[in-house]
Amino acid sequence: MADPEEMELLSRICALTKERTPSIDKMDILTEASVLLPLVKKDGKLTVLFEVRSRSLVWQPGDVCFPGGKVEKEDLSFEETAVRETCEELNLVRSDIHICGALDFLVTHLGPIVYPFVGFIEDYQKIRPSLAEVEEVFYVPLEQLLEQKPQQAKMQLANKASDDFPFDLVPGQPKEWIGRTKYPVYFYKYEDHVIWGMTARILYAFLEKIKNECLASGGQQINAAR
Repeated sequence: MADPEEMELLSRICALTKERTPSIDKMDILTEASVLLPLVKKDGKLTVLFEVRSRSLVWQPGDVCFPGGKVEKEDLSFEETAVRETCEELNLVRSDIHICGALDFLVTHLGPIVYPFVGFIEDYQKIRPSLAEVEEVFYVPLEQLLEQKPQQAKMQLANKASDDFPFDLVPGQPKEWIGRTKYPVYFYKYEDHVIWGMTARILYAFLEKIKNECLASGGQQINAAR
């Protein structure tokens, strides 16, 4: 006969797992960030805005990126984070940005979970980069990005047990680096800028969606002036 206390515990476990909404396990101290992929009307063309990070920043100085940053406790949603960070970095107000929608979120190989959104900034003349974070902004016509085939390379990942690893419990565990997997890295070039890393990964996914879901049926051309 089953133990009544264990059956009661089983009942509670079932109720707990049935009622909860699953989320991403963050026991590995994963951080969350949101970014905005900004579409901007400039010189009669639909363009994508990119930032060059200030060289005074500790993390990735001088790299090309999208506006965005870490999710804060007071943010009500990932979308709000993307908008807040964009406003801070480009000196805009909420009404300057129209959110088109969300892209697939990206669980990176290095830790951050990134939630990308697509937004439209109609009046680019309102943009005033915050020099504490942004060295400059530049605009790439969307049509040029769709036509460009990005250069690709592979990044290798490996892991190595630390000094406190209990090798006596797992005698077969190697003490040296173990190669685990590879993942693609994309590179887009525009004038003297190189777009790569997470920014290029988000851009690549966005451009592929446009090609496969917006342009595939009729072979339309991008022309914001129409």
